[in-house]
Amino acid sequence: MARIIVVANQKGGVGKTTTCVNLGAALAQRRQRVLLVDLDPRGDLSHYCLEQPSDTASSYELLADPEAFDRSSVAALWSPSVSLVPAKLDLAALEFVLSQEPERRSSFVQEGLGPLADDYDFLILDTAPGLQLLGLSALAAADQVIIPQQCSFLALQGLRAVNDIVERLRTQAGVGVTVAGILLTMYDRRTIHHRDVVAMVQRGFGGLVFRTVIPQTIRVQEAAVVHEPITAYEPRNPAADAYRRLAKEVMSRAQKAGSAHRG
Repeated sequence: MARIIVVANQKGGVGKTTTCVNLGAALAQRRQRVLLVDLDPRGDLSHYCLEQPSDTASSYELLADPEAFDRSSVAALWSPSVSLVPAKLDLAALEFVLSQEPERRSSFVQEGLGPLADDYDFLILDTAPGLQLLGLSALAAADQVIIPQQCSFLALQGLRAVNDIVERLRTQAGVGVTVAGILLTMYDRRTIHHRDVVAMVQRGFGGLVFRTVIPQTIRVQEAAVVHEPITAYEPRNPAADAYRRLAKEVMSRAQKAGSAHRG
């Protein structure tokens, strides 16, 4: 049964999509079967991974009619162990569906992912900034959420908002999702500002913060241009090393969370 991880933040531009891609690639290097699912109507994850628009079944089709979804249409990416369900603009229509049918919100994404859960070790879901109804349904379906946090004071409000939403889902709606970790991204250790933000987040959130910090490098953007993870584009880059360390942490935290749940 796959571990479902949502990558979410209220604020855009903090590294959500980049985290999905590079974490997925790094998990695959650790012999994990990974499915990336694009739940953002803008399709940033899909554009990152695919050079041309895909003719394969989309996340709209997966969620709108899970039983009819063609599992064989899910195509592998850079590695046979990493696949993608892309998003198309029609995904935005599901926000309207959920607004009209509130009773389906908590189970909508979970039901859509159900048929795929046995085929993978990790499902990694990319969500739109702001956590609209579809994003909230994704959180309800997830085991854990990763919150990327850009090393900027202006981005801290989005971090607090997501953490509050997760706590409300757990306490008020009985949802089992937990915070896998806060991931500090785009870090430039030469700047006092970035070092101060890292220290502030670590003081405020303690063990929720991943030990791994993702360094800022233009190579990550270059890798996106050629639709590759940094682990493939420049395997020896410090950012590639960081994502490999992150994958190890994510697997360790997932294992601990699973053990705690069974206990």
